[in-house]
Amino acid sequence: MDTFVLWAIIIIAFVVIGRQLYRRFYDHIQPQHSLKVVITGKQMREFMGRTRQENTEMPPPRVNYYVSFRPQSGGREREFQVSEHLYERLEPDSTGTLVIQGRRFIAFEPDDVILDND
Repeated sequence: MDTFVLWAIIIIAFVVIGRQLYRRFYDHIQPQHSLKVVITGKQMREFMGRTRQENTEMPPPRVNYYVSFRPQSGGREREFQVSEHLYERLEPDSTGTLVIQGRRFIAFEPDDVILDND
């Protein structure tokens, strides 16, 4: 029974790692393409870090930033993880051009870029 559990864990690990590698290589060989999109939402997700037993202080939470885009020509909404800098610049209901490669976010250029003239 113990060898069965061990082999099951090994097989599951190979399947998970193989799937991740397939996605990475699949996205890498896809051509980049642009879509005219509307920003439909923004979301921050916090994750608490792990601490060692001897450490009594909690580490600061890690924050990931996500933005949802909907193609103007119709289609399904897509959500991508973005940098904090880009997240802060974008507003819901803004339009722009989304550049993707497979399932991977490459860039977003807003249509209404406002330049500061101080």
